[in-house]
Amino acid sequence: MKKTQTIVSILLTVIFICLLSSGVYSQELKQSSTNRGAFSRFIHHEKVAFKLNYFGELVLHPGLTLGVDYTLSQNNRLTVHWDVDLGGYWHRWNNTSLFLKSTIGTRVAAGSVFADINAGIGYMHSFAAGTIYQRAADGGVEKANNRGHAHFMPNASFLLGYDSTRKGNRHWTVHLGPEVYLQSSYNHIFLPHIAINVGITYKFKQQ
Repeated sequence: MKKTQTIVSILLTVIFICLLSSGVYSQELKQSSTNRGAFSRFIHHEKVAFKLNYFGELVLHPGLTLGVDYTLSQNNRLTVHWDVDLGGYWHRWNNTSLFLKSTIGTRVAAGSVFADINAGIGYMHSFAAGTIYQRAADGGVEKANNRGHAHFMPNASFLLGYDSTRKGNRHWTVHLGPEVYLQSSYNHIFLPHIAINVGITYKFKQQ
């Protein structure tokens, strides 16, 4: 029963992320009035920025994420944004994990320096490191396929950063901070994790 509930939760998470992504993408295309292609218009929209992060699970287990940052509302001090990130990390001798997550964040700025609080949900798929074995039909042992395991991934992060776009015609921000997330169905519990998140965000067009 618990396994079925977990699978349903994960499927709903993925569907929610995909629908939200599709909605934002469609909105950007409708708002743009240029003659460039649809993808080019989305890339150069003033509310859209692209992210590249180092994602170090337990700090030292290396990983990367690629993402999109969409500005929902903004004034001189406060920015509310929605992000979608696709990434993964490698835990040597333990597992390799891939994930897709969606977050809502609030960024408070003091000049070019900012603090960013984010919370969201995600889907993670982990693959065990090494060969997996299972009981064979004849009672012996045989190799099993490593199809991995599905996990629900609620997450939150606190980032500090520098925003160069507030000074002149620049396009990038940098950030650093911890991220915590839970991994569902790990020995029947939600296993807590902590990661270090270091990255850069680049916006092709300014607001």
